[in-house]
Amino acid sequence: MAFIKIDTDKMQTVVDNLEDRAAAIDYERNAINHTSNYYHDPVPSVVDATDAGPRPGPLAQSAYNTGSVETAKAEAAELQEALENGTSSQGRTPEEILNQIDKHRDIPTYGAAFVGEFSAEEYLQLVYTLDGHYQVDYEGDDGGERLTKSLETLAHILAAASQDQVGGADLAADFANAVDPAVIQPQLENPMTALNALLSVSRTAYGTGFLATLADNLEDIEPSSVPFAGAPPFVNGEFYTADPLAGVLTAMGSNSEASLNYLTIDGANDAEIKKRWEMLRQRDWDYHGGSGLDGLSAATAAASAYRGADGDPNAPADAAGRATWMTAQAIPFFVDHVEEADFTATMKQNLAVLLGNSPKELAGLANGGSLEINQHYGLSGMVTDAQFETLLYRVIDDANAAGTLAAAMGQYHRGQIDSDMPTVTDPEETLTGQYKKAAATMGYLDGIAELRAGDNSAAQANAKSNMGTALSVFSTVLGTGVSAVTGGTGLAVAGPLLYSTGSTVTRPIIVNQLTKDWNTPDTVDEADIDTVLRAQAYVAAANYGLLSEEALEAAATGNNGGPFSFYTEVNGQPTITAPAPMTPQAAQDYMTWQELLTDPTMDNLDVKISKGYNMGYRQGQGAKIIK
Repeated sequence: MAFIKIDTDKMQTVVDNLEDRAAAIDYERNAINHTSNYYHDPVPSVVDATDAGPRPGPLAQSAYNTGSVETAKAEAAELQEALENGTSSQGRTPEEILNQIDKHRDIPTYGAAFVGEFSAEEYLQLVYTLDGHYQVDYEGDDGGERLTKSLETLAHILAAASQDQVGGADLAADFANAVDPAVIQPQLENPMTALNALLSVSRTAYGTGFLATLADNLEDIEPSSVPFAGAPPFVNGEFYTADPLAGVLTAMGSNSEASLNYLTIDGANDAEIKKRWEMLRQRDWDYHGGSGLDGLSAATAAASAYRGADGDPNAPADAAGRATWMTAQAIPFFVDHVEEADFTATMKQNLAVLLGNSPKELAGLANGGSLEINQHYGLSGMVTDAQFETLLYRVIDDANAAGTLAAAMGQYHRGQIDSDMPTVTDPEETLTGQYKKAAATMGYLDGIAELRAGDNSAAQANAKSNMGTALSVFSTVLGTGVSAVTGGTGLAVAGPLLYSTGSTVTRPIIVNQLTKDWNTPDTVDEADIDTVLRAQAYVAAANYGLLSEEALEAAATGNNGGPFSFYTEVNGQPTITAPAPMTPQAAQDYMTWQELLTDPTMDNLDVKISKGYNMGYRQGQGAKIIK
């Protein structure tokens, strides 16, 4: 007879891991479902696909919670043991333990239990303990990368513990006290720097109540009362700031609701928020090197996405109006209270999101409108033309900022076309008019980019390169719709705490990630922009049934007797397609096609697009800039 012996301790570990995995899947399912709701379920099957089925009963859930808590406590103790002795009593190194901890990093129950094994001061000290471990005790040559990964794990664990359902707001008070010089005087390391390091880990979603409580407390700490972070850097080469607001504002950049609550009036808190904005205007942002402004730009960017929230039942009450008011505070602040020379790449990219979420205003200025004269813009009467254009001028020399603006504006113009075309009585005039406005926007961005470059040859080359990429992004989004921005071409989909309607942007795009397979041009000029927009417009006209039979016949037979590469038939119907992206080189085939015939819609588009670009370019060149 065979006897089978089961190691109950190891079996319990397997059970705990399976339960944690189930909880992690459930957490991700909720995140996907939440994000999908923000996009109005772009995938019809998303509800079915993310349905977890019957939920476990209270006894099963209680057993899971108990297992998760016990696992978290054990792993927290084992990590401390390993950091003290090199390995734990179970023979695992800190790296092995952290890898195991990382598997549970986004589970609130686990996170709360893990963080609960430390005081707030002790948890922040872990940042320095790990840095010391990788500088002194670790024998590998990847200590810097290991520290960065460890900080990511600790940040995610803290973010999980910060969620509202596990008491995140109460946890925030402990961490605020742990970094307040009036409460605690650290002997060696600066806990504020450690907290900012954790709060600044990208793509980490801290709880709304946690961020609100933390920010309320940290804004009362004078920057000059906190010691400088100082040299040397951490083993990963980073200097994390000690500015009290830098980290919490950066974290708000991943939580639109927290940003909205912190930065906007809602009818009940108006005096408090106006006082807060006055504090932000008067605050010494330079004491710790100005890094806090990166955080403020991130928070304003996240909240600005609510400008597209009109009519959305998932958004807080009057979110669109509140976000508009906040935008009207942020634009003058970054123009009047921050020197142009102090704009960092991070600020430029975040503020491109802010401006991109004011697409009606940007398109209006491109088409000769005025926020001061025309009162039908949300920012009318609150932001001057010069303030808006100055901020645009200051950010557009950054490639990612230019790409973000192009994506936002391509998305806006595509939305206008999709909204107008189904019900208009004169579809040709509507489409050509909309493409004229789109061309004006692209001309406006091009004109301001050239204005920004001035007479510096290197800056001019950089501007042309940036516009080459921006044109590719703009035309692709204009042609394919919002799916190109919400994930279809590599832009990271918004996380569960970021608000988006599909008509707004929530994060800067990183153009070399978005366009890595695009073969975008190194530089573009006016003729290239004109060619690309004309080609994209021909595709749109064909899709709306506005081209003549002669045009479709030429597409099918005009390429040396055969079809052009963009011609196909779907269910027997002639179809004109567009590449992603529509580069100047790709557009040449469409120009060859157009030269074979006389089509009134194509001719009308040619005229309107040329006029639109020229008008927008003139507006950009003549932009009112505050020096």
